[in-house]
Amino acid sequence: MHLPVLPSAAPKPAADTPWIGPNGRAMERLELHLTYTCPERCSFCSEEHRMKAYRGYPVTWGRVATVLRLHASRGVRGVHLTGGEPTIHPQFIETLVLAKKLGMRTSVGTIGTRLADEAFARQALPHLDEALFSLHGPSAAVHDRMAGRDGSFARVVLALENSLRLKPGFGAYVNTVVTRHNVDALADTVALADQLGAKLIVISNTTPEGAGLDRYDELAVPLDELARVLPLAAERAAAAIVRFFGVPMCLLGAHSMLSNDLHWDPRVTVEWQSAPGKVVFDGIYSWAPDRKRVHTLACERCTRKGVCMGVFDRYAELYPTEALVPFTESGAGDDA
Repeated sequence: MHLPVLPSAAPKPAADTPWIGPNGRAMERLELHLTYTCPERCSFCSEEHRMKAYRGYPVTWGRVATVLRLHASRGVRGVHLTGGEPTIHPQFIETLVLAKKLGMRTSVGTIGTRLADEAFARQALPHLDEALFSLHGPSAAVHDRMAGRDGSFARVVLALENSLRLKPGFGAYVNTVVTRHNVDALADTVALADQLGAKLIVISNTTPEGAGLDRYDELAVPLDELARVLPLAAERAAAAIVRFFGVPMCLLGAHSMLSNDLHWDPRVTVEWQSAPGKVVFDGIYSWAPDRKRVHTLACERCTRKGVCMGVFDRYAELYPTEALVPFTESGAGDDA
């Protein structure tokens, strides 16, 4: 039995009034969860719990249009469509069209499900500026194990290739989640994404949410291993920009400026949420990339504590963090 679907009881600021954060920056990015279903079963999926909880609550076109218009009226200039797998929403293309009419830059996070279909890609790409493709290995053997579905690797590669072939100059980006099951192949994954033409490669540490939390003991890569592997992976990108998400800056060595903590934009995430006796489709406002991140005792001495969000909280609860070497006045990552 479903809970009643009601609007949020929280008061809303007047339309046409920008959202301004605690640091004075305006909120210009919207992340909109279009779906709570996905054909893949990624072992690390941070959305697994939410998909199970809200699979029976479709995101209607009326809700989508209302959210887009409200946020456009308040200065939001970019929308990132996510899920689940957002391309399977029945009004995915209509969502892109409306967002563009409202003056928004459009992007999607996808495993490539429908953009691998050339006919669908031809309809969507004129209204889509960027796509963040999930590529978790340099081969079907590695990626398909991570995604939990045979054929996933071939599909996402084809989707990326379709996008660049059908729309020259398209913003084709790649996200790869690092776990113990693919960390040894990370450098080759970066090299493949670069070869395929990705302009940006985001290397994401396993997040302790959803399936990632349920299986954290199995999936989390030790910090000393990340410190060894991540700098080497960054060097395999000949043309693409590399960013590291969910990784303390001191683990990146000479590549510390590639931390996504330094390049992250404030955002409002609109998704189904539980409230007493009901569910609401409402926004969560994030002004820093500190979700599930904490500073350790070593971080207290670090000169970059103000810009580095630290280590994931679950990791700090379970494992030693001696691999964190604070930045000091004497040098980068040097605790001397």
